[in-house]
Amino acid sequence: MRVHLGVAARRAGVPLPSEALTAAREAITRAFPVPAETVVAGEWQSARGDISLLSWSNEPEDHGLPVMLRRDGRVAGITGHLARPPDAGTLLAAARLGETAGRTGGCFSVLRAGDDDLAAATGSTGACPIFYAETPEVHVVGTRALLVHLVAQAARTGSARPEVGWNLPALESMVRTGYFLSDETPFEGVTALPPGGEIRIAGGRRIVTVVPLPVARPMPTSRRDIRAQVGELADALLSSVEPLLGTAEPVRLSLTGGRDSRLLAALLHGAGIPFVATTSGNDGDPDVELARRVAAALGVEHRVHRPKRSPDGGSVVVPHPLVRAHNVRYACEGMLSAYENVPGPARFDPAPRMSGHGGEILRAGFLHNQEDPGHKAVRRRMEGFYAKNADLLTERAREHTRALAAPWLARCQENPAEALDHFYVTYRVGRWHAASRASLLRTSRPIPPFLDNRVVRTALSMDPLWRRSEDVVHRVIDHFAPELRGIPIEGRPWRFEVERSDHGFVNRILRRRERTRPPVAGTAGTAGGAGGGKPWNWRLTPSEELAGLLREGVAAADEARVRERLASLVEDDELGRILAILPRRRMDVAWNLYTVATMMADAFSDPSPPRLAPLRIPRPG
Repeated sequence: MRVHLGVAARRAGVPLPSEALTAAREAITRAFPVPAETVVAGEWQSARGDISLLSWSNEPEDHGLPVMLRRDGRVAGITGHLARPPDAGTLLAAARLGETAGRTGGCFSVLRAGDDDLAAATGSTGACPIFYAETPEVHVVGTRALLVHLVAQAARTGSARPEVGWNLPALESMVRTGYFLSDETPFEGVTALPPGGEIRIAGGRRIVTVVPLPVARPMPTSRRDIRAQVGELADALLSSVEPLLGTAEPVRLSLTGGRDSRLLAALLHGAGIPFVATTSGNDGDPDVELARRVAAALGVEHRVHRPKRSPDGGSVVVPHPLVRAHNVRYACEGMLSAYENVPGPARFDPAPRMSGHGGEILRAGFLHNQEDPGHKAVRRRMEGFYAKNADLLTERAREHTRALAAPWLARCQENPAEALDHFYVTYRVGRWHAASRASLLRTSRPIPPFLDNRVVRTALSMDPLWRRSEDVVHRVIDHFAPELRGIPIEGRPWRFEVERSDHGFVNRILRRRERTRPPVAGTAGTAGGAGGGKPWNWRLTPSEELAGLLREGVAAADEARVRERLASLVEDDELGRILAILPRRRMDVAWNLYTVATMMADAFSDPSPPRLAPLRIPRPG
């Protein structure tokens, strides 16, 4: 992972306060939790001392681009994946950095400095984020929110090791949903740059501009137009993986029985890029069995990673919740719930990896599972994003939520399909996936074709209702790997097959048949649209021991300040009710509350993971 930080004086020509730069060097151990001996650092400062760029990396020095790029008096740092390394020179020279980044292949963010200005840009999704803050003396811009906050706090207070200041109203989103549905962060004064965003600081002034997401073309009406648009998307996908043709070792693909990872398998196969497929689960699981069939059809090796179990096989062995919370807190900076599986710190592995995360962009984002795409139904769905678990909140926190929802509800009236499509890119990818991706970047080299700027802009330019039908994804898979025809997908069948009739009654009958037909041979559960419930999830049906630990962490009996802060977000009566019903219901909220409570108790004081024994969760049956 590469971490970059830019600091610019609010008054041009005035040297930066020494406290800010000292704090940056001190705070990197809190904001970049990787083995210290693996980190290399670089610094640059303008001739007048009013602009600085600092960079750190735990990647091997012979891997990829230099940590700090230099050309013609400018320096730049890139975090993430640049599809064509020579494009780094274009980014260094670009007059409009945001526009150039958005049309450059890859999934990355860039921070650039010169004697006269400091600039940064996200890509089309914001999956490699940029954060910014300002104080009376400095502007601070960087790729890690905590680092930006601590440097701004140091400049504001004069302390080389300042305390964390919390943005309590913003944390309502973490309590409700486990990630942010806004450009806010947990940290006071720190904001995330939106997808397509550029921030430029020159002469002490800050200017933020945003390149809008593409407006979709009308649905194609001829076979020729269909082939042309599918071909454009296929070409963009091929360009996104072209550099992997010369990779020294096979790509490690996380393959399930679903649509998105299957498309990646087809893409790698069609591009002639060697890969090995891996699936997490047990023999008989739909994902495992269907992934095995896909790998066999493409002639590639398939490996199964089985969950860790107790010696007698009756329990799964999982990390202590404090360890989970610590990992997600330091990797994702408090912007993702401990419900998510986030690995701990490890040495960087440069082998290329892929997974299907973000593939919903090709299936119209949140529109892909919206049964009714009409104005009223889409508005209800949008209201649901912001109303989820809002019954727990204080009135002040609910007011904050309503204010965030208002502009998106207005967009639902104007163009409901586009609203859900763009909402997914802006927050599910730009915030949830960005936080999750940070945990991957610190230890590995994820290559995300679905988040490639050119792929995203090509996909969003296609009619969202057409993408929602899944016809586009189905055609692209067939384009790259016709060998996969006939292999069913896990879960519900292809939407365009179910909705091939415009008659609502017929659709209901077809869906009923798909829910009740027997499982695909050789699979269990929901393979191929078969009936059956979801696989057992220990996080939602925990043991009494785990539920007790979550209660203890949320109650924070020895932390009066934590209780006071939680009280500004959650009504006391509602908090007591949630803790009382564990583990029977609302476990998602319990994990979210646990994340927020333990984060405020720890306040990013110690990046060393706690040494606590794992738990055993009995398997049902």
